[in-house]
Amino acid sequence: MPKRPQIELNKEELERAEIPMNHVLVKVTFRAEGAKTKGGIVIGFNEDVNYAEDDSFWSADLAEIRGEVVKVPQKLYFNPDDPKSMDWECDMELRVGDRVWYSVLEAKNSVQLLCDGILYKSVPYTDCYVAKRKIDDLTDCPAMKGLDISKIGKTITSEELLQLETICLNGYVLCSPVYFDKISPLDAISDTQIDMTRGKVAFIGKPVKTYKNASYSHIDDLRAGDEVLFEKNCPLYYLERNKSLACFDGDNQYWVVAHRRIAMILNR
Repeated sequence: MPKRPQIELNKEELERAEIPMNHVLVKVTFRAEGAKTKGGIVIGFNEDVNYAEDDSFWSADLAEIRGEVVKVPQKLYFNPDDPKSMDWECDMELRVGDRVWYSVLEAKNSVQLLCDGILYKSVPYTDCYVAKRKIDDLTDCPAMKGLDISKIGKTITSEELLQLETICLNGYVLCSPVYFDKISPLDAISDTQIDMTRGKVAFIGKPVKTYKNASYSHIDDLRAGDEVLFEKNCPLYYLERNKSLACFDGDNQYWVVAHRRIAMILNR
């Protein structure tokens, strides 16, 4: 089977290149080829197998869905009367150097560039879900409260610093799965099964300002920790499908949910 086409550029061409409107250029930092689990097991894969929507083990489990942002547009274009516009208006929140997680489909279908053996992808901003950002001025970072700054580089690693600021993009919300309640003390099954109708908000960022579709709306007062009900037929997919390769938050997995798809706050 043919491999995905990759356009080869030299360093000067890559630096001069202008990215398309409402796109970001990402340097791929996770390569599926030869990928190893946290236990050191090498997982084989066929990247030409079509992505599936079920929970089976497919190439989607090894999709190259994260990378380092190397180019961003000066601003995002939104015009509800222009079909070339984004489907919603929001702030441009990505910066060069951010680590970003994006759509599985874009991981497969985006424009791909190869420069000095490194793979780059041009990803639509609307398909970017969440980013992590290193903190420059640690003294002003609320997440550093209680940490001994003198230990940075010693007992506090650079990866731990990367966990300090999480930015949800495009109005997306990351929700922890919720399990069914036990029906009775003898029920040994329910609390091991995920309730696909609800979740618990783990990470939330700025909501979008305006939707191109005027019928869309969202709950304004949504907070981390809220248990929420999803809309009927709300599409649910994990930010990272393969727990053994996950790096966003340890082994924790989160649903990626559009803010407007949250129908109700059940418990706060």
